[in-house]
Amino acid sequence: MKGLDYSRPLSLYIHVPFCTRKCDYCAFYSVPCSSLPANWMERYVNTVLAEIEALNRDYGKSYYTVYIGGGNPATIGVENLRKILEKALENGKAEEVTVEVNPENVTEELLSLSDLVTRISVGIQSMDEGVLRTLGRNANRESNLKALSLLSSSPFRWNADIITAVPGENVETTLDDISLIASYNPGHISFYCLTFEENTPLIARAKPIGEDVEAEFLQAGWDRLRALGYEHYEISAFAKNGERSKHNQVYWNLGQYVGFGPGAEGSIGWEKVTTMRDSENIESFISSPELSCTPLSVTETEEEYLLVALRTADGIDKKAYEERFGISFSERYGDAVKRISRDSYVETESRFALTEQGFMSLDWIILQMAMGL
Repeated sequence: MKGLDYSRPLSLYIHVPFCTRKCDYCAFYSVPCSSLPANWMERYVNTVLAEIEALNRDYGKSYYTVYIGGGNPATIGVENLRKILEKALENGKAEEVTVEVNPENVTEELLSLSDLVTRISVGIQSMDEGVLRTLGRNANRESNLKALSLLSSSPFRWNADIITAVPGENVETTLDDISLIASYNPGHISFYCLTFEENTPLIARAKPIGEDVEAEFLQAGWDRLRALGYEHYEISAFAKNGERSKHNQVYWNLGQYVGFGPGAEGSIGWEKVTTMRDSENIESFISSPELSCTPLSVTETEEEYLLVALRTADGIDKKAYEERFGISFSERYGDAVKRISRDSYVETESRFALTEQGFMSLDWIILQMAMGL
């Protein structure tokens, strides 16, 4: 594969573009199963298997991490998931294998994939029936509780997603969600504000609550999660000791990953990155799958690196930065850092990272630093 750095680890992302019914806030590409032509799911699975087979031959080694996301991966059935996972692991075991799943699809049959899967990511979003109705979720409180119970006694590491700042919600509802979900002892919790996307049913009937109010929800949630023993290691991610998501850290380090499936993205290379995007929709994917590749300049690569690295509590390792981009961090960004409020970052000889205060102003800080490129 042109642009791939074969000396570095490679991760694999597989997009399952099917769902039972699209949630009202969701802008990710997915197709409700009820609207599918009869053989599209089978053709999708066969296309994914062929793409993985080709990459297996080209790369020739095991992948660092494998992630199956959606849509709702459970819609293709456990046997199809097994086929895809076995193909992805043909060159050897990955350090982490994650499957996303909706709460209503957490079943004993799904848990039978424990010989191949190491982590389950479940989209709980909220335990409040009113919030779930606002979001247009298929799951309700009862199915959420059932999923939490099954996962808490399973052999998997697992992650629960929580959405906050939903119109009509109050801070106490979010704190109750966090405390109840944490009582089932997930090793990892993703916690983020509701995003209003164009052309979704939600935006036609509700309005965002405003940035200042969102910040109140976030800070209260961050405080509660830390008090419960979760490390705030990325702007929207919290983990107990040893439970960080290895796959997501590939993204945040601007590492190498290939994405297969309609609209899936990838990023390969190191000093100079090539971004990749698979065929835009399910019809084009199963008829003529094609990865469109865009080489980035060194400056564009550095901009991408800023966007992801500054989302993390670890921030930027200055030695690794200089090795990658051929210039010292201080030389590149010294003037920009002077424009940033001192309580928004921590800086040592070896590292530059944002504080939680800095996370609140992330977009502005990245803009200031990008001006130096």
